[in-house]
Amino acid sequence: MTDMEQALTISGGIFAVMMLTQYGRRKYDLHKVLMPIGTVSAVGYFYLRGMPTQHVDVVVYLVGAAIGLACGVVATFTTGVERDPGSGHVYTRCGAGFVAIWTAVVALRVAFIYLAEHNTWFRDHLGTFMVEHQIVQDAIAPFFVIMALAMVLTRVFLLLARVRLLPAGVQGAALTQGSSPVRG
Repeated sequence: MTDMEQALTISGGIFAVMMLTQYGRRKYDLHKVLMPIGTVSAVGYFYLRGMPTQHVDVVVYLVGAAIGLACGVVATFTTGVERDPGSGHVYTRCGAGFVAIWTAVVALRVAFIYLAEHNTWFRDHLGTFMVEHQIVQDAIAPFFVIMALAMVLTRVFLLLARVRLLPAGVQGAALTQGSSPVRG
């Protein structure tokens, strides 16, 4: 599989999963927390084992993590969180802003790989930069994977924090007033 095919497969897969599971109004529950963590753990294990770990490579990965963190913050702010007053269930709402940030991230990754493979000027400058900074070619894929993982995990944990800050729902309000839950 070429780098371009791999970039399209990984990026397209992550984009599809995020759109199919997050876009629109969705019930927020433990599955919405565990599914992305499990997914990124599996992807991380598969794509990051054996990655180069020289000092400069670690710096490259930290830059990828920082970019992913920033994109994750933006993705979180494009996600609404609400508690249904009747049922007490929590819902998330993702619309155009959410699609835009994910589209931008995927498009930039694909554009980078495309330019590295097909544009002589970009490839030459990228190669010169990598040689001057002693960055190995095998550090590029982990950079993008770490960026995506950081984006997903940042959003998961920030959403979890936002949900915990919501006012108590119907059941929570009843329990805080001293009543006990109905058992059946």
